[in-house]
Amino acid sequence: MPDEDVVLITQAPSDSWFEGFVIRPNGKVLATRLDKPELYTFEPEDEDAVPQLVCTLPDCNSLVNICPIPGYDDEYFVLASTADLEAVTHKDAWLWRIIMGSDEGASPKTIRVTSVPEEGYCLGVKAVSDRVVLLPDGKTSCIWHLDTETGTKTLFADDKSMERGAGDGFFGVNRIQIVGNYVYFTNSSGGSICRIPVEFDPSRKEVGIRTAGPVETIIDDLPSNLDGLAVSSDQTHAYVASHIDGHLHKVQIDPTTGKGTSRVILSSLDNPTGVNLDLSPNSPGKMKLYIVCCGEIEVAWMPREDNPWEAIRDINSAVTVTVTQEVVETSS
Repeated sequence: MPDEDVVLITQAPSDSWFEGFVIRPNGKVLATRLDKPELYTFEPEDEDAVPQLVCTLPDCNSLVNICPIPGYDDEYFVLASTADLEAVTHKDAWLWRIIMGSDEGASPKTIRVTSVPEEGYCLGVKAVSDRVVLLPDGKTSCIWHLDTETGTKTLFADDKSMERGAGDGFFGVNRIQIVGNYVYFTNSSGGSICRIPVEFDPSRKEVGIRTAGPVETIIDDLPSNLDGLAVSSDQTHAYVASHIDGHLHKVQIDPTTGKGTSRVILSSLDNPTGVNLDLSPNSPGKMKLYIVCCGEIEVAWMPREDNPWEAIRDINSAVTVTVTQEVVETSS
């Protein structure tokens, strides 16, 4: 396994709440702001870079999350809604398609794709194709299947492992990733990572994907308040963050049993909310783990713990300061 660079990307302005981000083919980041209907971009390899506003979507107040569209270069689905972050509700949810252009100075093309029937609270979105997306619902405790052409939302999977656990986290199933023939998901309050065997059906574009077996639990002794999930392409390890205690966990997955063991590889992050694993643009053969963190966001249901970032949490974009920390983990 190659060495992995772990890069913390701080937000600007400091009072923003980012939940989703992707790495573009050109290496730049696109990040959705949960507390405003705004999409930002910046160059993660430039520690002096200041995030720039890409676009603002209409008729909503929150861009919940973003995912690439398979088979399309530099095109993405964005889940948007009118959200109440204190009450943890959202309504009038829509799926948008964002098409980035080759001209970095030009505005992207934005297409309103379909409304999303209201259920629970989906904090993630993952495209199977340009026709089908999966939506993990942390309040209804299931994963939905959405046909983007008809707007029909049906149940993809539900299981006790997706229900809100006994921990102090607010959500059950929270983040998902599709890797190989599995859908991986976290349970935020249950402190677990699980996976579902799946099979793909390209002959029926309205279906695209279906479950092929029961839920498999990889690990269930992680702390609660999990946020973000990245799984390696060989499915031998995963990364997940705990946004309250600020820890980044690496979970080693036994390829024979599918069971995992974890260790903390980074601590004192300030409210990490998103994790992404991608090829390092400057180091061939190495993977880079990107972590996006919130700053001074506080809501009544989210406890906060003191950590070394408290003193700089309230730095805002007017100060034009970007704080970057890089930790290199070497394989044992």
